[in-house]
Amino acid sequence: AKPINPEVALELRLRWLEALLVGAGKDARDVKRADTIMKTAEDIQHRLDVIVQGNDGLKRFMEHYDQHAHLLTPPFALSGILREQAAQETMSEAEIDAFLAEMEPDIRAADRDMREIEILEKKGVTGPGHLAEYEALQPRLRALLQAQGEDAAQLVTLERRIARLMEQNSSQIDLLSDLFVAWDEALTSAESKTSRLENDLRERQRLGL
Repeated sequence: AKPINPEVALELRLRWLEALLVGAGKDARDVKRADTIMKTAEDIQHRLDVIVQGNDGLKRFMEHYDQHAHLLTPPFALSGILREQAAQETMSEAEIDAFLAEMEPDIRAADRDMREIEILEKKGVTGPGHLAEYEALQPRLRALLQAQGEDAAQLVTLERRIARLMEQNSSQIDLLSDLFVAWDEALTSAESKTSRLENDLRERQRLGL
C-alpha cells in the first residue's frame, strides 16, 4: 500500500473534523490555498471550543473522546495508510461526506445517551444513596452482634445441660429396667418354690405323713 503524505493525512483529518462540526457542504476547490494547515487547524480549534462550550452533551463527549478515539476516528486518519481497495488515491470529498453522514446517527445517539446519563445523575442514580446512613447504625449493629454472641453462648450452655439431663434420664431408665427384670425373676422363682412346696404338702397328706 502506498503511504499518504503526512501533510495530506493531517489535512484530511482537519477537513473531517471541520465537516463533523460545521457540515461538509464546501467543495475542495473552494478552499483557499493560501490558508496554511496551522491556520486552518487554529480556526477549527477555535470553532470547536465555541461549539463544545455551548453544548454540555458534546462537551462531555469530547472530554472522553480519547478513550474511544480508536472507534470514532476513521481508519485513514489513524493509520495514515489507505485501505487496500483505495491504495492509489485518497478519499474524495464525496466519500468523506458519505462517511460523515453514516456516522451522524451514531454521534446523535451518543449525544442522547449523554443527556440521559445527565438526567440520571441529577436524579441521584449514581450517588451513594442511603449508604452514608450506615455510620449512624453502627452502634446499634455492634449492640446486636454482642447480644447475638451472648445468646449463642447461653444456647450452648443450655444444650449442654439438656444433654446431661438426657444422659442422666437414660441411666435411670436403664437402672429401672434392670430392677424390673430382677424383680420379675425373683417373683418367678418364688412362685416356682411355692408351687413345689404345695405339691409336696399334698403328696404328704395323701400318704398320711
